[in-house]
Amino acid sequence: MSETTNPADAYERLYSIAARMLWAQEHPAWREDDSEWPADRRVAWQALERVLLDAEAALGVPASDEASDPGRHLLSRRAPGDRPLSFDEAVQDWRQRLAADPGFLEERREPFPDFYMKPGACVVVPSGRHLAMVDVFPELFHRLAPGRPGAGLGPDAAELSAVIHEAADALRAPLGVAIPTPHPGTAPWVSPVSRRVADLPDLPARLEALRQAAWRAAEAVPSPEELRATVDLSVTMPVAKAAADLTQVLMGQQVPSWREEYEQIDPARHGLVGLVSGPSGPRPVAFQEEAAEWRKLFGQGPLPWTPQEYQRQFYPDQGEDDVALSATRALVFAEILDEYAARLHPGAGTGLIHYSAYEFGQFITWEIGRELRDHAGF
Repeated sequence: MSETTNPADAYERLYSIAARMLWAQEHPAWREDDSEWPADRRVAWQALERVLLDAEAALGVPASDEASDPGRHLLSRRAPGDRPLSFDEAVQDWRQRLAADPGFLEERREPFPDFYMKPGACVVVPSGRHLAMVDVFPELFHRLAPGRPGAGLGPDAAELSAVIHEAADALRAPLGVAIPTPHPGTAPWVSPVSRRVADLPDLPARLEALRQAAWRAAEAVPSPEELRATVDLSVTMPVAKAAADLTQVLMGQQVPSWREEYEQIDPARHGLVGLVSGPSGPRPVAFQEEAAEWRKLFGQGPLPWTPQEYQRQFYPDQGEDDVALSATRALVFAEILDEYAARLHPGAGTGLIHYSAYEFGQFITWEIGRELRDHAGF
């Protein structure tokens, strides 16, 4: 890095790429002693993660009535006492609620032996609608990736943000929740700006600690060329590319602090996951196009509903492909949909996403996200 670089800017640039490298692995293999990773790589990555988490802890716990920071907190909900709800607290709350879920099936003998859905204990979602809604999990995983820099959203996102919030309300409605609920992106507690990750005490010492930890962690990763030449599947190619970027920055070279999966994607205008075919080749999906697809799909089928009397469970292998979600899971799903709607609200501002979002991404990818995607067959 140049000696004339502002320390705060240098810290945030290094933080962003280091967090991207850890996030790009998708699953924290470095935390597992029995993973396929060599010990030196695991130790180096564990040390880098501790540096990032220590920096987050140094920012402190927000007070009551403090605004919710888009880089550190959920935008769609608040914690008790009207204070910001951190990503970690949200995940803990959801895990506790899901673990305590009483379910919705009851074994009965009449009219014939089977398991039956209890009245009012679940929400039945048409399969097509469910398939569309689970697409928010990978999108939110990417939009709240630790290290992602801020991107302002213009009016193009308005319709998609609105329809996603309506989908959340449609999950709540069969359970008697007051509908409609306010759009989460308009909540008065949302701060228009994020606190900088470099807003830390002892920044020079923290910058040096981050440099050392980042160097060791990047050095332990195969280069993209080495990865292509081997059959090592324990490291993803995006990790190898991020590690190469990290090494270049540490050597004083200029590289982008963030790279999208595909260079055509503009996070202010497009979905972040994948491309679709177009007349001129693969292209990203614009917010307005995605909103139109949701509107078309939702206009073709029934709304989510709940049984008013005991009803036999569904059997997908017999062509009964509607999805039944327990009341608890439907409400958690609705809250996650609302968080995505808030993140797409026009004018929503955020700075760099803090590393504290990492567990949020793990939860929506490998826990609730995996469970709900299983209903869609993938």
